[in-house]
Amino acid sequence: MNTIETERLILRPPVADDLDAFARMWADAETLKHIPIDPNTRGQSWGGLMRIAGCWALKGYGQWMVLDKTSDKFLGHAGFFDAMRELGPDFDAHREAGWVFTPEASGKGFATEAMLAALGWMDRQSFGNRTVCMIGTDHNASIRVAEKCGYSLLREAQDKDGDIVLMTRKNTVVT
Repeated sequence: MNTIETERLILRPPVADDLDAFARMWADAETLKHIPIDPNTRGQSWGGLMRIAGCWALKGYGQWMVLDKTSDKFLGHAGFFDAMRELGPDFDAHREAGWVFTPEASGKGFATEAMLAALGWMDRQSFGNRTVCMIGTDHNASIRVAEKCGYSLLREAQDKDGDIVLMTRKNTVVT
């Protein structure tokens, strides 16, 4: 697992001490306004944090905890995972990119900065040839982040929660 630094951010693998900040974010209704789930309990958040750590352990990639470089404050998480969503082989066969940030961190370019750094890392991996992302059609800010990171429309779809866009990005530098 790698730590990545950008101009404003530190992206690092999860640790158990992240639970308090992680759980606060996933319990916050404002954080979840574009994510069709109920606020998480602390136990559900622990399971989510463990899934992130487990992806790193089992697959060699995952999501990073994103911290403010000057204050070390938790801002959110960003990176890659396998969700097995059953949305079709054009989507499910690829690593999924995702990002979630606290309301205080939203609208400041942190998601784009973090995902560009994460994608730079993925581009250098031998398994990093393509990534995908799924976004609710009403979440314009996340669609803009995806577009700034080089994602384009794969297709529109629906899942159990409503209309979504599936986006794809062919990674640019595979060594």
